Amino acid sequence: MAAADLPAVHDLERQLFPVDAWPLQMFVDELAQAETRSYLVAEAGGAIVGYAGLMCIEPIADVQTIAVVPELEGRGIGSALLAELIRESRRRHAADVLLEVRADNPRAQQLYRRFGFEQIHTRPRYYRDGVDALIMRLQLHTTDSAGPGTTTDDTQPTETGRE
Repeated sequence: MAAADLPAVHDLERQLFPVDAWPLQMFVDELAQAETRSYLVAEAGGAIVGYAGLMCIEPIADVQTIAVVPELEGRGIGSALLAELIRESRRRHAADVLLEVRADNPRAQQLYRRFGFEQIHTRPRYYRDGVDALIMRLQLHTTDSAGPGTTTDDTQPTETGRE
């Protein structure tokens, strides 16, 4: 993700997360912290169709966001974004990757479980609309080169959505 991507990313953010949308300045601030942040976009037909972000302060990486336009869910975009965030976590020597996912989003939970994430906690009423957040963790093993987060061409995401 580059600064030039931010208007399109922010428009998509407001469409996908009308209740919890990040303000544009938050994306600007996140991109300005390259030493601890990594943000990606996925494009199709010249348009941004997904994005994802990671904060990593060793030894913990935290998935900040993953989003894919609903009409392209199930085509591997969310899996590819998540796999790249996990690879980046390994490059940054994280021991664990954490994320929050809405308790009412079973498709996203299934995607994360497929990558090896396990639920470790619940944050009651975490989201603005009162929905709980499930805290999930993926333990990384630095000696395991394939491990969780490795995908194959036949892997299909079930859904992605703001953690």
